Amino acid sequence: MIKISLLITAVATLFVYMLPGFILRKTKIADDKFAKNLSNVTLYVAQVCLLLHGFITAFDITVFKNMLITFAVVFVIHIFLYFFAKGMFKKAPDGIRKILRFSLVFSNAGYMGIPIINDVLGADYTVYASMYVVVFNIFVYSLGRLIYTEDKSYISVKKMIINPAVIPIAIGFVIYVTGLGGYMQSAALETGFLAEASRLIITVISSLKNLVAPLSMMVIGVKLADIKFKGIFRDKYMYIAVATRLLVLPTIIFVGLKGLNLVGFLPVELMSVVLILCSTPAAAVTTMFAEIFNLDGTYSGKIVAINTVLSIVTMPLIGLLLYI
Repeated sequence: MIKISLLITAVATLFVYMLPGFILRKTKIADDKFAKNLSNVTLYVAQVCLLLHGFITAFDITVFKNMLITFAVVFVIHIFLYFFAKGMFKKAPDGIRKILRFSLVFSNAGYMGIPIINDVLGADYTVYASMYVVVFNIFVYSLGRLIYTEDKSYISVKKMIINPAVIPIAIGFVIYVTGLGGYMQSAALETGFLAEASRLIITVISSLKNLVAPLSMMVIGVKLADIKFKGIFRDKYMYIAVATRLLVLPTIIFVGLKGLNLVGFLPVELMSVVLILCSTPAAAVTTMFAEIFNLDGTYSGKIVAINTVLSIVTMPLIGLLLYI
């Protein structure tokens, strides 16, 4: 069972990470390219190391089974989220409707969720969180693009599996099931060339993975500094979307997870991992995709920013459900 105090501290820490980006942007030290460069470092370096790190451990059949269970549960959850979102905001303007629906389906599980899992439950559980990220990326590059474009050509196997998150996890998976991860761990405790090489690799990956949380939140801080919130409180759709993303959907998902737990299919630890990841705010990619597909980037930025700020309160509240 998670400690709510640890969850509050972890979420609050992420919020503090936003402040340097916010301040740098407001003081004009950070220009328009700053956030993009930080995003690239986070996506292609830090996140890759974060995803790989969980697999550098000895193979365990119980852990492997739990990984498959997590994958299956999260896969079903994303299908549910897609159809739930599809029935929402039918009266909203077309461009806004697409952004609102996207924000309901995709949460910031990778950039916010995994660091929180690491702090609250421990590094051993990040491998299960990685399964969430796999499913997230399978769907964000298919159903996500479908939501924004209504173009069914995006539903292809190639686009689902070839992306910056699935590839490193596939590599990590091979390292894990072949026993190479366990060998590296053991070798790092010995002496000699292989021991030094193993320690070097593990140290570098461990150090770089720790950059995900501060860098990704700094990016959000930079984006937050550029947003003008005038008139936002008159937008009823914004209220509904944020409340649904942060409170309604995690509560519904908890009921389903609790049912699976009661019938013995889902251990409480996995239920905790999945619920925490599902309770994270709207994904940062909500804004990136909006800009790519020529929708309202400013509006999507507001949704992500408000989600992120309010999640400081809502995530601990959702965590309390685990005590039921």
